[in-house]
Amino acid sequence: MLNFFRIKYRVTLGLLLIWIAVMLPFGFIATDYHQEEALNSLKSKGEGIASLVAFSSGDAIVKYQNTRIEELVRSACTSSDIISCGVFTQSGELVSEFVDTGKSLSGDEVIYVEKRILKDGEYLGYVRVGVLKGSKTEVLGFILNSLIPALLCFVVLGGICVNFFLSRTFVSPVISLSRQASRITQGDFEEFDDEGRKDEVGDLARSLNSLARKFSLMNSDLEKQVAERTEDLTETNRKLSKEVEDRIKVQKHLNSVLDELSFAVKELEKAKEKAEKASKFKSQFLAMISHEIRTPMNAILGMGDLLLDTELDPEQLGYVEIFRGSGELLLKIINDILDFVQIESGQIDLVPVPFDPSRDVQSVCKSVAHSAHARDIEVICDVDQDVPAQVVGDPVRVRQILMNIVANAIKFTSSGEVDVRLSLEEAGDEYDRLLFTVRDTGIGIPEGKRGNIFESFVQADGSTTREHGGVGLGLAAASRLATLMDGEIWFESTRGKGSIFYFSIPFKKSVYEPHRSVADFSGIKVLLIDDNHTVREVLSRRLQTFGIDAVVAASGAEGLEYIKVADDRDDHFDLLVIDSEMPDMLGVDFLLKAQQKKILSGLVAIMFSAGCTEDERRNARVVGADYTLIKPVFDADLIRCLTAVLEVDNSKQDRDGTGLNVLLVEDNEDHRKILELFIMDTGAEVTTAVDGLKAVQLFSDHTYDLIFMDLELPVMGGVEAVTRMREFEQDGSRDRAVIVALAARTFRGHKDESNAAGCDGFISKPVKWETIRSTIAAVSRQNSLPQEIKFTE
Repeated sequence: MLNFFRIKYRVTLGLLLIWIAVMLPFGFIATDYHQEEALNSLKSKGEGIASLVAFSSGDAIVKYQNTRIEELVRSACTSSDIISCGVFTQSGELVSEFVDTGKSLSGDEVIYVEKRILKDGEYLGYVRVGVLKGSKTEVLGFILNSLIPALLCFVVLGGICVNFFLSRTFVSPVISLSRQASRITQGDFEEFDDEGRKDEVGDLARSLNSLARKFSLMNSDLEKQVAERTEDLTETNRKLSKEVEDRIKVQKHLNSVLDELSFAVKELEKAKEKAEKASKFKSQFLAMISHEIRTPMNAILGMGDLLLDTELDPEQLGYVEIFRGSGELLLKIINDILDFVQIESGQIDLVPVPFDPSRDVQSVCKSVAHSAHARDIEVICDVDQDVPAQVVGDPVRVRQILMNIVANAIKFTSSGEVDVRLSLEEAGDEYDRLLFTVRDTGIGIPEGKRGNIFESFVQADGSTTREHGGVGLGLAAASRLATLMDGEIWFESTRGKGSIFYFSIPFKKSVYEPHRSVADFSGIKVLLIDDNHTVREVLSRRLQTFGIDAVVAASGAEGLEYIKVADDRDDHFDLLVIDSEMPDMLGVDFLLKAQQKKILSGLVAIMFSAGCTEDERRNARVVGADYTLIKPVFDADLIRCLTAVLEVDNSKQDRDGTGLNVLLVEDNEDHRKILELFIMDTGAEVTTAVDGLKAVQLFSDHTYDLIFMDLELPVMGGVEAVTRMREFEQDGSRDRAVIVALAARTFRGHKDESNAAGCDGFISKPVKWETIRSTIAAVSRQNSLPQEIKFTE
């Protein structure tokens, strides 16, 4: 097969194309000349026939021999080149015409020749003859039969001559040099014998021969190096071959393992499909059965409640309590099953709303306190101060998770304590992650159960002789709910010492977040007596947030000693907080001993468990208790007692606020109640508002001497509310009221904004009782505000 990329063939092809390009114009010229000659020949033929018809038809026209004229016209068209012949009078009127109807031609394919008809010099008319031009087939035949063969002969002969000359002088030497270069690449270093030429080909030959000699020397050196390297490579190749064989064996083994794994995966997929179908069927079945059982159970419990309202003897009452308690236990189990089925079937929808997480934690602790006391368990509730007062989430599901974990902790704790704590794990720009911790002193979780404790129907004690009830769905439901809320749940446990369960959930920040600001009770002396170390630690920390460093005692005897020392120093405690049940003595006995020694002073608060009776609380009040608190004790309980201490102190002082009308604007309920008590203790009349808009409305309808305005309020901010109040005073020609700003954050910007809006003073939270009293006293006496709150010029 020819290689058209070789120079020999490309040169030949180029010459042929050049000759063809040169000869083509000559071909066109010859073709035009041939066509012109053929056209002139046809015109001559047509003129001859027209002259003959004109000569012969003169007499016939004169004698009106139309038949004769028609014969002449028809006879003129016997030739294949003549397609029409017509005779016309001198006015152009047609006398006779013959047209070959077998040929349908356009006007461009016919040449018309006209001759005048003369008789004795007189013009009688004219003859028109249509002659067919030469056809394209005739032209093509001329080109193919004559022109192209002649051109090809000339091109071939000329190309051969030129190619022979170029081949001898240029192409053949170049080809020889190319072959020599090719042989050099193959290791044949034979020199070219055409060095005698003085042109570029000779220069190329000499250069190539020089390269061949150099390559020959280099090739010898390379062969030596190759021989040496070949020995090294041979040895390396033997090692690689052995390694490849080993890898092939490993690959075969891996392929075998992969085949087994593939088969196992397929089997697992089949098993997974079966398990999912079974799980779906199980959920549907449990939902149906639980619903059908729940309906009659409600009727049974309802009848039990009705029976308790009737007159029953003690034996009958015991029977009713037994079946009612068993029914409630069964209903709880059914509810757990229904909740779990809803979670498993994906029917749980989260409803995010703003809520206070600390209140939900306290609510759960209160609800389980009674059942915990029946098992001799102390429930402790601890909320860190930095926990946000409001977040956005689903409080129902949060309570459900916490309730399941706390109830589980109480169930597996025979005695001791269950400590529930809420803290801020992480604070972000848009979300706050809260950490719920539940610690118990129960039986702990065995090693074998820790891996699946959050699975369905699994309990720490799963034996048939177990003493703890339930079906093992509480933790499973809690785990799935936590996951549904993008949270985490985990635990730590020591067998025989108890467990600590954690669950962490991110909550979206609330658009409006009230601050946890409380009053400052610094200066009040408190003695806390409780045998439980955790209770002492939690309550001490809570009192510290109020500005109180409480003295703590671990027993009744130690508490009596503290009171005696304080009495000897004439530095009495303002408040005693005592546990009702301590190992060495009861709270009532403690009060009796303190009274016998005449060392009891200040107010007394006794902390009872949730299972206490009204008689026990009444007996405590009889022996000197001013307050009976139900555990777990929260901030509101402590604030109530501390505020009472201030009321006792204030009753001994003059009531400087008598006759003053005070408006208190505060959105935080706890802080609002405290400040309201502080103001009322001065004798002033107090009106409260929870947002800025309500405060402005009250101010427009009533006259106030003093206004305490929180700066961070819902609906309308405190600064805007003060601005509107000052505008209202100017428009209505009213006396200027004294306005004092309250803020939890003492930023310089807050002070500047409140001053610019028209406030007269600024108090940073937490607010001290003495600050409120001195402010009201100054307004009552129409004096300037205390220096510590007054804006400086």
